[in-house]
Amino acid sequence: MKADNESRPDDPGLGTDLVCLEKEARLVLQELWAKLSANEKLVAYGVPAVVVGWLAGQILGSASEGVAGIYTVTINYFGWGNAGLFALLALLAAIVVGVVLYLKVAPNMNITWPMPVGQILLGAAGVALICGVLMTLIQITNGGNPPMLMYVADILVIGGGAVSTWGAYQLYLAK
Repeated sequence: MKADNESRPDDPGLGTDLVCLEKEARLVLQELWAKLSANEKLVAYGVPAVVVGWLAGQILGSASEGVAGIYTVTINYFGWGNAGLFALLALLAAIVVGVVLYLKVAPNMNITWPMPVGQILLGAAGVALICGVLMTLIQITNGGNPPMLMYVADILVIGGGAVSTWGAYQLYLAK
């Protein structure tokens, strides 16, 4: 009988060999990726860019301001006010694009789409791009002293939205 500390999460006897599961996950991902057309792959490239841009904005968009030498206030310029709302909407639209792409190529999925998938992707990717542009414009006009690295996150969000929108537009024209 094994002691409690001898039990491993990747015990082959339990059918949970982590190396085997990792190889299987890679094969499934490669299989799904192979089902995407070139334009759909271009749409998919923009999704992680928007997500990484949003995460970077949450980290890089913060600045600490001292008030009369008494206490310090930390302000996140990226997620502050209406700019934060547009940043969150851009993130949600990018996630919708990723989910639609996955549902389109996932095995054992038979979805009757209410409209062509290219139109759905174009709408969601366009929302991500427009929200990214509005977010940046609001951040520029808010004033204050925002950290300059926050604009790197803005470029990632806008770039990811632009790549997704361009790929979705090409997909829309192809159908």
